[in-house]
Amino acid sequence: MQFCSGAADIYPEFQYYCMKHILLLSALVILSVAKPQAQITITNESFPSTGDTLLTAIDNLPSGITISPSGGQQSWNFTTLQSPFSRRTVLKPAAQGPGSSAFPNATFVSVIADNLNAYFRKTNSKIEVLGLFGIDPLGLGVETVTRFSPPAISQRAPLSYGDVNDSETDLTIPFSADDLPGGILDNLPISPDSLRIRINIQRTDDVDAWGTLTIPGGIYDVLREKRTEIRDTRLDAKISFLPWQDITDIATQVLNLPDLGTSTEVSYYFWSNEAIEPIAVLTMNQDETAVTRVEYKANNITTNVQSVEALKPGVYAYPNPAIVNVRFEFTNLPAGRYKLKMLNILGMEVWNRNYYINGNLIDKVDISSLRKGTYLYSLVDERGKTVTTRRLVVIRP
Repeated sequence: MQFCSGAADIYPEFQYYCMKHILLLSALVILSVAKPQAQITITNESFPSTGDTLLTAIDNLPSGITISPSGGQQSWNFTTLQSPFSRRTVLKPAAQGPGSSAFPNATFVSVIADNLNAYFRKTNSKIEVLGLFGIDPLGLGVETVTRFSPPAISQRAPLSYGDVNDSETDLTIPFSADDLPGGILDNLPISPDSLRIRINIQRTDDVDAWGTLTIPGGIYDVLREKRTEIRDTRLDAKISFLPWQDITDIATQVLNLPDLGTSTEVSYYFWSNEAIEPIAVLTMNQDETAVTRVEYKANNITTNVQSVEALKPGVYAYPNPAIVNVRFEFTNLPAGRYKLKMLNILGMEVWNRNYYINGNLIDKVDISSLRKGTYLYSLVDERGKTVTTRRLVVIRP
């Protein structure tokens, strides 16, 4: 470099040569330090095992989350995700689960919803869902054993960019009409002896992208897998010696069962070798124009962690502290009318809103009119009984 500097002073024609030489050396240094992002392959090292605990969070009102076109070397930023609490799911030995005798080949069992257990079998190349034990898929209130035939695939390995996998599975769940809670079948024009739920699921899994994904508390190298699931759910009835009759259309109208018929769901799974949970699972709306729900790996867990089976009826506010907007997420509430109210530190009511809730609901509220400070928000049912009371802190920049 000293030669270039001196030669350029004496012979100006050397200046161009020296500049090219310096730029070339600089480029070589940069390339040697900044290696290009590498495409990964997901291995079975990322499979969960018996005894593992999965920590996830759910944003039911995601904002700023979009789906990019397929392709490699992408960067996704999902740091806007928020959740009022994290969920703990424990993978127990299969023998410890209710109804385990129906799944002798299962490796582990987990609670995936209230009164619903899923049984899994783990091999070197895949994790399969063998079946479910608990309340029936239509929510009729019947406790059933549900087996997938063949087992449904939950995870595969190895998994690489460009992989496309098609699968199909069926569920058949017969039960006696006497097992149903009283009054459910009163509006049917027939009086069946038995009922049968039939579900056919056809799924295409397309590993269509790879890159880095940033979520609250972490950055991961990931593969993105697009899952398109077509589900056809039918309800049959049997009377005496007559063959099974498809009553899906009648039941949809009379029994008000919206889950009957054919539906398509598209979701995106972001897999990484750095975690046993999917880093994020995005669920799309019907026309695939917006993300309606994101379940993601919960990082930096300190407090407010709940087991899936122990989610109590209540309401949670987040973010907390809040500045302009706050989300109120209502969970596991019996059907009915509720009043949510906010009280200041003196106990005076400063805000309220009425809701009809059946199970879960989320509402985004503008609190910019409230002064900074500590408030209590309280949920009251239609009988005037307080369901829960929690604290909300309002701050101002």
